[in-house]
Amino acid sequence: MAEPAAAPAMEENTVKLEFQNFGSSGEGITDGRIGGYRPPASDPIYSSSSTSDRQTLLPGGEGAAGGRSWNPLSLSTYQQYFDVDTMDVYNRLRRSVSTADGPFLEADMKPDLYGPFWLCTTLIFTMAAAGNLGSLLSFVPSEDDQVFVYNFSKLTVGTSVLYGYTALVPFSAWAASKWLMAEPFGLAELICVYGYSLAIFIPAACACVVPFEIARWLILAAAFALSARFIVKNVRDVVIRQLDEQRALVLMVIAAGAHGALALFLKLYFYS
Repeated sequence: MAEPAAAPAMEENTVKLEFQNFGSSGEGITDGRIGGYRPPASDPIYSSSSTSDRQTLLPGGEGAAGGRSWNPLSLSTYQQYFDVDTMDVYNRLRRSVSTADGPFLEADMKPDLYGPFWLCTTLIFTMAAAGNLGSLLSFVPSEDDQVFVYNFSKLTVGTSVLYGYTALVPFSAWAASKWLMAEPFGLAELICVYGYSLAIFIPAACACVVPFEIARWLILAAAFALSARFIVKNVRDVVIRQLDEQRALVLMVIAAGAHGALALFLKLYFYS
């Protein structure tokens, strides 16, 4: 009886396992996926539509900005306007009091509300304190007024006027530009410019404590001239480019006149 034929030997398939060392530096990670694996386009989990959905849901994604409405009552709406550091504020303060012709906000700079808020607040307290100190230095006792009395109303009135000016005048200028110009100003840009224009009045307020009326008039007149020049310099090009000469001149005169009215109020109310 013949022996059965031996079964052919099965070839051994050697499987070699290799492990990739990703390390701790992020090497081997591509687009948030370990090992740089790129799934095929047919994979429904990583398809373009799925990626778009994830971007819409994630804060700060491309779809988030388009799908989210502007909420004036949300603090996150105004957070971007306070995202500045000390050097940013310092550079803008330096430009606001400089007589150079360079632009205040360059192409890569965004307007901020941090500087205008604190400049306006600082000016309010400085004006109130310096105004009362100036009144004390000029005080001459009489039969009716033998003791100097601190005037607290200067603080409250100054708060209303300065905050109101910094908000209402830029808003009015923005509304006028929306009506008259094809490319209007940005409201945040105008508030930024008008807010930083008040910087020069802070040292002027301190200097006006001297008990000499002529010196006070000259100091505040110089502060007004430098501050008004700063405003006109930053809005002039936009206005002239889009309006005829007559309308542009009228707007410039109105802007300078409103600023002059503020300077006159500061002199007559705080240093009279």
